[in-house]
Amino acid sequence: MSEDIEHLLNQIEHREIVLPEFQREFTWDKDQSKLLIDSLIEGYPTGSLLLWATADPPALKNMSSFESEGRVQVLLDGQQRLTVLYLLVKDKVPPYYSEVDNDPRNLYYNLDTQELTYYKQNQMQGDSRWVAVTECFEEGTVDAGSIAGDVAGEDDDRFELFQQYQNNLEALRNVVSEEFPIMQVDDDSTLQQALTVFDRVNSQGTPLSDADIALAHMVSSWPETRREFKAKLAELEDAGFDFDLTFLVRAMNATINQSAEFEHLHDLSAAELRAGWTDLSRILDYLLNVLRDHAYVYSTDDLNTPYVLVPMIAYLSMTGGEFRSARERDRMLYWMFAALIQRRHTRSLDAALRQDMNVLDSAEPLVALVTTLKEEEGDPYVSPENLDMRGIRHPLYNMMRIVIRKQGGVDWRNGIELAQPVGDDYSIQSHHIFPRAQLQDAGYDTGSNHHDKKRVNEIANRVPATRSGNIDISDDPPAEYLPKVQAAYPNALGPAFVPEDPSLWEMENYEEFLAERRQRIAKGINAYLDSLVDEAFVIAD
Repeated sequence: MSEDIEHLLNQIEHREIVLPEFQREFTWDKDQSKLLIDSLIEGYPTGSLLLWATADPPALKNMSSFESEGRVQVLLDGQQRLTVLYLLVKDKVPPYYSEVDNDPRNLYYNLDTQELTYYKQNQMQGDSRWVAVTECFEEGTVDAGSIAGDVAGEDDDRFELFQQYQNNLEALRNVVSEEFPIMQVDDDSTLQQALTVFDRVNSQGTPLSDADIALAHMVSSWPETRREFKAKLAELEDAGFDFDLTFLVRAMNATINQSAEFEHLHDLSAAELRAGWTDLSRILDYLLNVLRDHAYVYSTDDLNTPYVLVPMIAYLSMTGGEFRSARERDRMLYWMFAALIQRRHTRSLDAALRQDMNVLDSAEPLVALVTTLKEEEGDPYVSPENLDMRGIRHPLYNMMRIVIRKQGGVDWRNGIELAQPVGDDYSIQSHHIFPRAQLQDAGYDTGSNHHDKKRVNEIANRVPATRSGNIDISDDPPAEYLPKVQAAYPNALGPAFVPEDPSLWEMENYEEFLAERRQRIAKGINAYLDSLVDEAFVIAD
């Protein structure tokens, strides 16, 4: 089965083909839109569409009060292509959107060469051969004869030029006569079955995740789900915490069901979802304030994974949305830092979250969380050897930064606290205490020698610094600039775990400096973790 593009676009215009609310927004960039038109002109394959004819459609985009008369065609796959074509052929936004990003309607077509490109004034102004693609589909707007007359020189055959331009114009206009193959989901399919079909035949090769399917079910029950989620994501991003829809789906499951199994979200009512979202939104606000005020975590950059927060959200959903005491809060923060150090939620995420959720109904859930963590990942105690050859992408670097903040660490050039500085010049970067250039001169090969590269860039040679401070210190050797730091800010080196023995600042003593600083960093991290809890809880075996 197949249908021509013109008929499909008319069906969209008359709301006979509709777009479900759970579908992603229009995401194609302009190059993808241009490539689609070029492929259709050339007669290249452009994929198929997947439609589902149903009398009981899920919630629809931009059609909250839509009532179908009989069956309606729900577009499951192909909306990016049809949206591009609707914009360029109809010269308006399709009814399932109110606006689109990356609008391709400034795409132009050269009647002489058939080149497609977006409007460029210096290239196209005064050259009538360049015409807007949208105008080519408006009857009587583009006159190939007049354009040929404008362009033809004395030696040109105007009729031949007219025929060339007219043929090229028709090649573009005939795009609407091209047909898309149509795949059809069985009419009596449920939403779950329709999504399964989509997942298996998706022509873009991007299968739906379990979270995508759960979100589709949620949107079908509560059409505002995606809009509410996106508004909250933007709000949290402004506060420094960059989450995504999948995170919120998992967090909703944690809040409502204290579960990691997405199927538990499939059959919830709109009222249950609204209530869960109200709770989750409040829990997120509270939790991020706790992270800022008590854990020295100011953004998702301080977490090697945001999913460590999901069990915490589940726990808070069981306690009325807040920790009931400072002791309870600190115990949870201990578990969070231990899980981050152990990278618990960066591999086998589903299994880890299932285990975490399952122990929350224990008599002492926080003790059970730590016990499970130790059983699965080992003791979170940090040794100097754990830091050896580790780079700044390891979670121990974030942990070091957090403890430095807790200890009142400041920038070595300007004395600004390394907590929440304002402005781009004071954004936090990672400074090499012994500069790479100086270490290269001392014989460390950071180009081809993997060992040397790791040694130069390891955590023990790094310290957080503001952008301006990092630039100002630049490639000065530590034996020269650290005495100046010490004189200007006497308490700057200690909180950053930097040995204050000047002999260790000499280039020939770099390895000894690293060994001493690893000892200090490990001791500082362990001391901070121990300060959060009592000994009985730390043992938790």
